[in-house]
Amino acid sequence: MTRQDQTVFPQWVRETRAPVPPPPPKSCDCQFHIYGDPAKYPPKKDAFYQPPQATFADMRGVLEALGFERGVIVHPMPYDTDHRLLIDTLSSLGPDERRNFRATGIIKDNVSDATLQELDRLGVRGARFNFGKRYEGIQSRDAIRRSLDRAREIGWHARMHVAGDDIEADPQFLESIKNITCVVDHMAHLHFDRGLDQPACRWLVHMLKNEGWWMMLSNGNRDSKMDGGFDDAVPFGRLFVAAAPDRMIWGTDWPHVNWRKSRMMNDAETVELLYRYVDNDQALLQKILVDNPARLHGFD
Repeated sequence: MTRQDQTVFPQWVRETRAPVPPPPPKSCDCQFHIYGDPAKYPPKKDAFYQPPQATFADMRGVLEALGFERGVIVHPMPYDTDHRLLIDTLSSLGPDERRNFRATGIIKDNVSDATLQELDRLGVRGARFNFGKRYEGIQSRDAIRRSLDRAREIGWHARMHVAGDDIEADPQFLESIKNITCVVDHMAHLHFDRGLDQPACRWLVHMLKNEGWWMMLSNGNRDSKMDGGFDDAVPFGRLFVAAAPDRMIWGTDWPHVNWRKSRMMNDAETVELLYRYVDNDQALLQKILVDNPARLHGFD
């Protein structure tokens, strides 16, 4: 039995519709996960959750329906440092296809230099660090620093999968990370009911404005108290966009594992929530969906 309980969570909606209006050309979904046949790509023992039925082929259909040309595969936690599915997926792409896909991996001490070099060759451009109370397998600060050093050396950015509660508990550690581009995932899973003046939110705005950090404008729908509309997420999205419009990116976080609301939204709703963050400003959408992702992930 895994750490996940036996709750049956809603699954992703396969009848993906187009968002209204459609996104700009060359838009990029900067975070989605893919999963493979568990017989060939088993999750690690005692995984945080069990991989759902959500393949790369499935996601390519979602991207097409949404009108997105580019995407970033984010290596999911159940596989930990086993990158075989990611390597096989990227290796299967032809040269023209590979131009439109990038990825992030997971670096720990047991990942060899040869594996890092192969991942880099295939289009991995970032290392994701899952740390904090809500995630399993918490690494020591020294181990995280060693992995950050390796990411910095190979030229990748750092994806910080960290929650607001963890920021408030230990902001000094995050502030000590220097000389590498840092991207905070999912608006740090802030508590929207605590308002814009909560300490973690103020800290994030400071880091965005003064330290050149980046933000992933995703999961406002997940962290909202609402089943639809997600109005409580909008002020936070707008605040972060205003703080650093040139360092905002966005992602669906498909296939929305462990979704705890009664209703699973259509992925088009995730795009339309972003539109509300920028009040449908086309210049800002061009930055967030096209220009910023291209700069961060090395798209043409």
